[in-house]
Amino acid sequence: MSIYIADDIIFIVNKNKVINKKFKSIDRGFIKDKELFMEEFLKLLKQEKIRIKILGDKIEFVWNTYFKESDKFFIDNIFLDLGFAKVEYVQIKDYFDRDAIYMEVNNTYLVINFNEGIYLDLTYFKDIPKILEYFQERLDKDIILFGKNKDIPLIKVDNKNIYYLQNKNSYITDCLLQVKKYGV
Repeated sequence: MSIYIADDIIFIVNKNKVINKKFKSIDRGFIKDKELFMEEFLKLLKQEKIRIKILGDKIEFVWNTYFKESDKFFIDNIFLDLGFAKVEYVQIKDYFDRDAIYMEVNNTYLVINFNEGIYLDLTYFKDIPKILEYFQERLDKDIILFGKNKDIPLIKVDNKNIYYLQNKNSYITDCLLQVKKYGV
């Protein structure tokens, strides 16, 4: 089972199926309430008839570039308390082409994926093309956009090649499904 979080939605990839659900315990790409998250997660597993072994399964968590080491401790703690034997982390950067800069543009935040992710809350930074102008010097490759934001196709900046993925809404989960399918 693999887990990916974006905005206030959890995506679970399990047995070639993607389940997504809005959680009250998730906000702006972070788990904000451990106890509520655990309740919502267990309820979702029950609704979807997903069983975990008595001795515990391993779970894969998509590690976004903006997460900090302290987030790893928090996430480990949550899933170990839920009965999983091990939490493995899949680097989101593993799904990116090295010859481009990937930007995750969601409804509440965006992440510019350099070596480390630059997380910008869209409550304060609303003009995405203006944001990209600030990073003009560091944006030395083509820019590829993906995420949940409906305005992705409208984002343009002078003198920059900006593309968006056809499967922009489901890019990460599609990658996770492909890995599960081929067992890589």
